[in-house]
Amino acid sequence: MILKDKSPTKSNSPKIQAGEKQELDVAFYLRRAFKDHPQVFVFNDVKFKHNNETAQIDHLIVYTYGFILIESKSITGEVAINEHQEWSRSYRGKWQGMPSPIKQVELQVALLKSLVIDNAQHLLPKMFGKIQQNFGGRE
Repeated sequence: MILKDKSPTKSNSPKIQAGEKQELDVAFYLRRAFKDHPQVFVFNDVKFKHNNETAQIDHLIVYTYGFILIESKSITGEVAINEHQEWSRSYRGKWQGMPSPIKQVELQVALLKSLVIDNAQHLLPKMFGKIQQNFGGRE
């Protein structure tokens, strides 16, 4: 079930437009896979604040056994990751560094986890329809 669609933004930046197109493409496939599923909830383009921090998650899937976060990236060329887990990409034959999408999702997961744990008593009955004390092994 799709609970939040991706809202298109208006930008003249080709880089932002390409990233947005990628997010819309992923949202399309998530809709195709889960739009009628009664136990899988898809939130596209989620923004939230917690503990004086802000996060933006491209795609959040919530289901009985946990959460899945998807970070969409639009990349033309090649991607390389060195032995220090530093990311770089080529564009028109030139290499440049880029933020790690894995690290980005790890930070988003940590903040989301903190938000969920701090609000478990309100979220558990709404999300899973049963009375539970905590989220257990759901991650």
